[in-house]
Amino acid sequence: MTGEREDRAYLQPPYRIPARDRDEIIAGLNLDLMWEYAAMIQYIQHASMLTGPEYVAVIQEELQHAQDEHEHSVIVSDLVQYLGGVPTVEVADRATSPDNATMITQDLQAEYDAIGRYLTRIQQLEAVGLYDAAQKIRNIVLVEQNHAIDLEKALGIRRASQL
Repeated sequence: MTGEREDRAYLQPPYRIPARDRDEIIAGLNLDLMWEYAAMIQYIQHASMLTGPEYVAVIQEELQHAQDEHEHSVIVSDLVQYLGGVPTVEVADRATSPDNATMITQDLQAEYDAIGRYLTRIQQLEAVGLYDAAQKIRNIVLVEQNHAIDLEKALGIRRASQL
């Protein structure tokens, strides 16, 4: 058993990430993490504040989105740690409003912003050969895009006509 541990000490990955790239990716992932925390809080608060029978289904969607954002936080936090960073505990700004449509619009904008940040992160990760990490982020993007579609529908936005 002792010999096996000593052998592992000499194992090296087939690639090395330049420190500058690694630090930039960690900073970006920590920014993403701050926004995931904020999205989770915002969705919970908005679900509590939405009123009216026409929003019952939206409330349930918002609560599900909050759970998804929590899962994303765990994934992103693990990636930060894997790369040698310390996951942040800071939370980005949250948005709220007393108006139902405004709250949903705020959530939609947050999803659009998250998708943009994550597409950048995928490029950064693939550029240094971290295809597994890029795939994890790609999976998050799929969920975020579905969130955006849900919110667009709630707002009556017909995206196909604008593509």
